[in-house]
Amino acid sequence: MIKGKTSGGFEFEIDEGLKDDMELVDAIAEAMGENSLAISKVCLMVFGKEQRKRLYDFLRDENGRVSAEAVSECTIEAIKAIGDAGKN
Repeated sequence: MIKGKTSGGFEFEIDEGLKDDMELVDAIAEAMGENSLAISKVCLMVFGKEQRKRLYDFLRDENGRVSAEAVSECTIEAIKAIGDAGKN
């Protein structure tokens, strides 16, 4: 497991197998391309259901909303942690 913490303070654990997961690469490519909504799929693949819910609760504002931009930023930070773990 890869453990990390976003700059905003969300602590996470990610399966090391994601370092070499082509479906994750495909989902990231889709999110970076014309389908920016694919970040939802990437987030689920990176964090899994339980951690994604924890992330949403962590990011939830006083109105009960979860910022898509904030979720995207946290997901990107976690993906960078996967890449950094592959360098070690």
